[in-house]
Amino acid sequence: MPQHHGRIIQQRNSNGDSDNESEEGPAIPVRRLLLAYTLAAGTEYVLSQNFVRPGFKRLHPMQFFAALGDPNSQSGLGAEKWGVWESDPGPRGIPFDQFDDTISNGRKVSPVGWEIDPKSFWLEEHGIWMEAPHYNLQPGRYLVTGGRLRTSVLTIHPSDENGVKKWSLDGGVLYDVTHLPCRSALYVDEGNGGSPLNARQEDFPVTPGALMPEVDGCKKQDYAVLFVTGVEDV
Repeated sequence: MPQHHGRIIQQRNSNGDSDNESEEGPAIPVRRLLLAYTLAAGTEYVLSQNFVRPGFKRLHPMQFFAALGDPNSQSGLGAEKWGVWESDPGPRGIPFDQFDDTISNGRKVSPVGWEIDPKSFWLEEHGIWMEAPHYNLQPGRYLVTGGRLRTSVLTIHPSDENGVKKWSLDGGVLYDVTHLPCRSALYVDEGNGGSPLNARQEDFPVTPGALMPEVDGCKKQDYAVLFVTGVEDV
């Protein structure tokens, strides 16, 4: 690859050759920026997995929250609709090429023991059919991260008189603690033959940060995925 393709700022003179540094400052290699970002994110993820803030205890294995809310907000309502997977649901899921066998044989339980419901089902970014998370998160304070550049304390507040739970972060917004490569959505049959069999394999894998694809006959609800690395030690 030509070296000039790897620079953010670079000018050419009338002969088509590269000039010296532009007036805006020295040229910065793109790969160096990407490497620095990747290393910083990787360091944050390693630290979040191996060290916790005072007053918190590390969760092992790590848990995963399925969260709803404005990605640009630091707090919001509706945490009673959030879910939690107490272990990674991907490896416990049903691969795309086994959907037909699972449904045609009327299986009610997956090979690892979770309940199968083809009328209300979860898919992840590779098209794997996942178990549903557990709902009704316990009020408390949790360490959450998106495996990038931030770990924040997430507070799930007690239910109000209407059963609504507030959530809040001590820093950053929901997007900052969302793991972008992990995509997930709940699909519910609308009475028009909605089923995992209507999912299209060509729609997967889903681009990091993108919405999950539609499935014919189903209503879809996208969820953000948060890594939960610690919980308040009370």
